[in-house]
Amino acid sequence: MNQQIYDIHRQLVEDCKAGNRKAYNELYNSYAKAMYNICYRMMNDAEEARDMLQEGFVDAFRRLDSFRFESTFGAWLKKIVINKCINTLEKRKVS
Repeated sequence: MNQQIYDIHRQLVEDCKAGNRKAYNELYNSYAKAMYNICYRMMNDAEEARDMLQEGFVDAFRRLDSFRFESTFGAWLKKIVINKCINTLEKRKVS
């Protein structure tokens, strides 16, 4: 049941996979505000939220080749961003 999900940003993702720098910028601008809001709610600090946002996008862009359109790009990115925040908070507890 490997159904591909329709994603309004599919072409942008495909363009990013092809190395189009403008597409990376457009994709970032499409999701940055929403992802920042998630980071801010989780980290409760604006500077840390910005750090998590940047690290989340870096991870997502590095792993773009593994994105298979089995969910929307936004859902996939959100999972990465949330996990980045959780891991950072967990490391803080251990230290």
